[in-house]
Amino acid sequence: MSSGVASATLMDRAGRAVARAAIREAGGRYGRRAEVVCGRGNNGGDGFVAARELARAGLSVRCLVVGDAAGISGAAGEHLRRAAQVVEILAWDDGALGPCDVIVDALFGTGFRGRAEGDAGGAITAMNDSGAPVVAVDIPSGVSGATGAAEGPSVTAQATVVMAAEKLGTAIGAGSSLAGRVEIADIGIAVPESHAGMIEQDDVAGVLPRRQADSHKRSRGAVALLGGSAGMSGAVKLAARSAVRMGAGYCTVGATSSVEAALSAALPEVLSTVVTEHDVLGTEALDRFAGVIERTTALAIGPGLGTGPDQHSLMISVLDRVELPMVIDADGLNVLAGHTDELAGRPAPTVLTPHPAELARLLSLSVPEIQADRAAAARAAAERFGCVVVLKGHRSVIAEESGRIAVNPTGGPELASAGTGDVLTGAVAALLAAGLGAFEAAWCAVYVHGVAGAEAERRVGGPGVLAWDVAEALPEAITQSLQPRDES
Repeated sequence: MSSGVASATLMDRAGRAVARAAIREAGGRYGRRAEVVCGRGNNGGDGFVAARELARAGLSVRCLVVGDAAGISGAAGEHLRRAAQVVEILAWDDGALGPCDVIVDALFGTGFRGRAEGDAGGAITAMNDSGAPVVAVDIPSGVSGATGAAEGPSVTAQATVVMAAEKLGTAIGAGSSLAGRVEIADIGIAVPESHAGMIEQDDVAGVLPRRQADSHKRSRGAVALLGGSAGMSGAVKLAARSAVRMGAGYCTVGATSSVEAALSAALPEVLSTVVTEHDVLGTEALDRFAGVIERTTALAIGPGLGTGPDQHSLMISVLDRVELPMVIDADGLNVLAGHTDELAGRPAPTVLTPHPAELARLLSLSVPEIQADRAAAARAAAERFGCVVVLKGHRSVIAEESGRIAVNPTGGPELASAGTGDVLTGAVAALLAAGLGAFEAAWCAVYVHGVAGAEAERRVGGPGVLAWDVAEALPEAITQSLQPRDES
């Protein structure tokens, strides 16, 4: 509207796009029935246009208005009057929703916050219970457009038509699951450069390192990895395996004697060295590992490290003395909870890869507070710590200190298995070692990691994907990410 296009014109374009999507969901035009549930705001105005266009296309249409239709004014009021010439307009009440082939949800828009109650809540429940496919306008009603949170009854849509660009509310949080298939409609709005983006395959293909004919093991980057403790060798094995599967030419692990013995037997392609005489790593480990660090291009620390005063002292020393790009995960994050000042002053790039509980500890918040607004939590941590932050989970959010975020669409429940986070740590470390910037290394690794999860599930043939399977699928995931997209 601020660009000079009349709001009624934008509304008309939006409603027509929604009508086209509704026809697809209904499976045709003639003989099909559509119910359009409208609120009193601009979202409802889009619904009035959609109802009018559906009727003109040959569908039998009713428009159900939640709230006082007499109070609808402006562009929405104009389109209500035009719709009333060809569509039956009814006030919402319990039982008003009839049998149909498709429902258009035009109740609430992207400005919605809180919980839908009263008739609005009843309308949402009725749409979900109808059995008909639902096409949502811009966002499923009941979902916060800014956070994706769904605090009360919320529409489960088969498709959501978003105007000009996808909103955070359908990209993250519960909204990403409730939105169904997201379709972007160009209605003539100029989309300015955004501080949030969805990672796409072309983005990844543009930054993933490619092997050249004269590549050698040093040119592909060298990863140093500090982790493991008595009884916890698995995590560091997974991170090391992932680093080499992601393309690192070298990976050298500094560990306790028991972990080093386990690594030597399981991973002959990974170098390892004993850096302490104790059962856990302390500051002496850094001294004994210094020569390795000098010959590498990135450091990963945390998998299987354990928590305690020795590990805390090691982390503080690493932050103070190591100037390599670094990824910190798992217990490396846990021992820093309440002691994060050293992070912000670090001169070299740093990537943190917490799950919600780890980030909650770092920010002194609760897990529900983190999950209520994942984008804001990741941004807050990135700004406070001066790091790139990967908030793991469904639709992982990657944030950098400037406030820019990337949302990852790959990966699913197959990654909900112990050790997959360690695999991600190794993948990030490999890309840092190859020379990518911290933000690019993080979102690129997260994307490929998600593709590897899907590939691992395909290979396994169903549930039961292990973290090792994900690490082994990384080369194929890289190949898939580099392939030209099928635009058919």
